[in-house]
Amino acid sequence: MNSPLALELVLSGAGSAGVVSAIVYVFKNPDKVGEWWPKLQLSWYNGRTEAEKARKAYEKLRNARTKVRELQS
Repeated sequence: MNSPLALELVLSGAGSAGVVSAIVYVFKNPDKVGEWWPKLQLSWYNGRTEAEKARKAYEKLRNARTKVRELQS
């Protein structure tokens, strides 16, 4: 939150009705937030897992390409 852009967004949005109503909703429905948080964590974990799979597949392809070049030489 030390970013000037983040600070500007927070300050400009603090007075808006949307932010206030969102805060009121969170306080009136804490169980909804409790349901939302695990879903967010799970989706983040799944995204990181997919990114790791993609990275490993890329490394495998890159290593195979290097081996093919070595064989062609």
